[in-house]
Amino acid sequence: MKMSAHLKKIVISCFAGNMLEWYEFAVFGFLTHYISQQFFPSSNPYLATLMTYAVFATGFIMRPLGAILSGHIGDRHGRREGLLLSIALMALPTFAIGCLPTYEQIGIWAPCLLLILRMVQGISLGGEFSGSVVYLIEHSPQERQGFYGSWADMGSSIGMIAASLTSLVLSLNFTHEQMLSFGWRLPFLAGIIFGVLGYYLRRDLTETPQFRPTREKKTFGSLVSDCYRLSPRIFLASTTFLAINSAGYYFLIIYLPKQILVDSLPPYAVTLLPLLSITAMLPATFLTACWSDKIGRAPILTLGYLSSMILAYPIMLITTTATSLWPIAVVHILFAWSLGACFGPRSAFITQQFPTSHRYTGVSVTYNIANATFGGLSPIICATMANRLGATSPTVWIIACSVISLISIWQISKRDKTIVVS
Repeated sequence: MKMSAHLKKIVISCFAGNMLEWYEFAVFGFLTHYISQQFFPSSNPYLATLMTYAVFATGFIMRPLGAILSGHIGDRHGRREGLLLSIALMALPTFAIGCLPTYEQIGIWAPCLLLILRMVQGISLGGEFSGSVVYLIEHSPQERQGFYGSWADMGSSIGMIAASLTSLVLSLNFTHEQMLSFGWRLPFLAGIIFGVLGYYLRRDLTETPQFRPTREKKTFGSLVSDCYRLSPRIFLASTTFLAINSAGYYFLIIYLPKQILVDSLPPYAVTLLPLLSITAMLPATFLTACWSDKIGRAPILTLGYLSSMILAYPIMLITTTATSLWPIAVVHILFAWSLGACFGPRSAFITQQFPTSHRYTGVSVTYNIANATFGGLSPIICATMANRLGATSPTVWIIACSVISLISIWQISKRDKTIVVS
C-alpha cells in the first residue's frame, strides 16, 4: 500500500520529534561519567555515579506526571496540542542544563538545579513517545498499525544513536580535562536548536480523524481513574507487559557498557557498545513490527521475552569477564535483537487496549509507569545488586522482568477480543 503525502508528513513529524526528544533526554545517560564529577564530587566514584544514576532515574519517575498532563490535554483538547507541549518542555530545560554552574561553583545548588531540570525533561518525555504512537496509529490503516506505530520507535532509536555518536565523537576529539571543562555541555546547549526545529515540524499538523473534542468537564487526572475502571486487569497488564522492554533497554544501553574491564579494552568501548546495540535493534524492531501485522502481536512479543530471558546470564557474564571487545559486541547485538522483538509490536498492541476517548491517557500513563518503575530504576537496581551480590547478579533482575512481561501478555491474550478500538 502506497503512503499518501499527508501520511508521509505525519510519519516524518512524529519520527523527527521523537528523534530530537530522545537525543536530548538520552545524552545525559551517555555523559554520566563527566556529569557525576561536576555535580556530585566524591572520594567514592561508585557513590558519585550512583547519585547521578538517581538523577537519571528521577527523570523517569516524573514521566507518569507528564503522562497525566499530556493525556489530559491530548484526550480533551487534541493530540496535536499534546505533541507541541512536549517539544517545548524538553528543549528549554535541556539548554538550561548546558548552562548550569558546577558543584565547585555554587555548591549544593548545582545538583538541586540539575535535579529540577531533569524532572521537567521527564514530564516532557511522559507525553512525547506515547502521544506520537497514538497520533500515528489513529491515522494509519487497521491492517498496517504495526508498521506505522514502529516509526515512533525508529525515531527514538535514531535519537539514541545520535546521542551515542555525539558522546563518542566528543570523547575522541576532546581530552578528559576538556570534557570536564566544557565538552559535556555542548550537546545540551544544542537543545534550543532542536526545540525550534521540532516545533516547526509540528506546527501545521492536523488532528486525527478519530479524535472528537468533548465539552465534558473533567478534573486533572480523572481520565486516569476512568481508564483504570474500564478494566483494572488490562490497565495493570498494559503496564507490566512492558517490564523487560523498559528494564532490558536501560540495562543494555546505560548499565552494561560501564561494567566492562576498562584496562583490557580500548577506552572508546564504553561509548561504542551502546551505539552497536541500538543500531542492531533498529532492523529487528522494524521487521518484527511488520511481521506482527501478519501473524499477530502476542507471538512476536513472546519470542522477544523468551530470548531476553535466555540471554540474560550470558550477556552479564561475558560483559564483566571478557578481555576482548568482539565477544562482548556479539552478545550485546544478540540481546539487542531480542529486545527488538519486544519493541516492534509494542506500540500497536498497547494502543489497541484503550478506547479513543481515553487512549492518549491510557497509553501515556501505562507506558510511562512501566518506564519509571522498570526502566528508570534499572541502572541503579543493577548497580546495587552487583555491588552487594556480585557482578552477574543483575541477571536475576532481567529474568524477573522477562517473566513479568510473559505473564502479562498471556493475561491480555486470554481475552476473546481487545477493548473497543474506536
